[in-house]
Amino acid sequence: MATTRTFHDIAIVVCSRGREDLLTRLLDDIDDGFAPALAAGGLSVCTFVYAQAYRAPFLDGLRQRFAAPLASGRLIIVEAAAPHSRIGDVFATATAILHARVDYRLAITMDDDSRYRAAPDIDANLRQAAHDFLDGEARAFSIKLGQARTLEYTPFVDPEGPIMPFKEKMLWLNRSVMEQALDWPAFATLDVGEDAVLAALAWRGGAERCFGVFGIASFLHLAFEADEEGAAPSLAGGYGELVAFVEGRDHDPELGKYGKAFRGGVVPFSVMPDIFVGPDHPHHTISGIRPEALARYGVGRASAPDAVLASAATQSSPGSP
Repeated sequence: MATTRTFHDIAIVVCSRGREDLLTRLLDDIDDGFAPALAAGGLSVCTFVYAQAYRAPFLDGLRQRFAAPLASGRLIIVEAAAPHSRIGDVFATATAILHARVDYRLAITMDDDSRYRAAPDIDANLRQAAHDFLDGEARAFSIKLGQARTLEYTPFVDPEGPIMPFKEKMLWLNRSVMEQALDWPAFATLDVGEDAVLAALAWRGGAERCFGVFGIASFLHLAFEADEEGAAPSLAGGYGELVAFVEGRDHDPELGKYGKAFRGGVVPFSVMPDIFVGPDHPHHTISGIRPEALARYGVGRASAPDAVLASAATQSSPGSP
């Protein structure tokens, strides 16, 4: 039987590998707080989970726990048909399946250890940013660390120390950027840094439509308050396995968890040498940008474009669409 295609304004993309408690908690947070906050602003949301290395009983339990959103199409869980050996291939495979199932305008990538802490001001900022993105036809938002609960837009790239933004738990992308990644075979070969390459694809297609965004950083490692649950800097399981990382034994003091991938694998510099600095540069492992690329593409704008600002003026109330 053919799979029915659905339309949503926003597709939340979660690629998760073998971390049962974290994935369950994230889906609870999305179902209880994140998705309802967006829906209150008239935005349709679908969460797409690409699940790898999970036990069948766990996935069955997950489907029972989230039966209602699964039945309505607000949640899609797809189990990987075969193991992956590259992070880029994970994301490319998941995105291809997503595009076969869902029409959407904005993709939000999330790590499975993300944590949403719903609050009226954060919910309002989340809605506002989503409307700003869609109404202003942005290419990318990189969600930034911040101490204030005020929505603020900054240039995508800091010219004082130019690095390509990591997704930092959330990278918001126009569907066209996702399609560019799918259409580019080199993307699937990445061993590490798929988030930075996605950001680079968005940036070189129009830096003036890419922004860093403060004010909705209520996720684990990006929270305004200290996280009482205190996740360790390095969590067991997940994609470390794809680069032969063993928790507690293989930490590279110079290059960190993904040291092996950076030393011998396919990295952002491998597939975008015109954008990223090479292994002889100190910013190699933090997605440093070549000066000539910075000169060519620019850093973007310090505030939202006129279309976004005009949209924001009409959406100031927390519940308005």
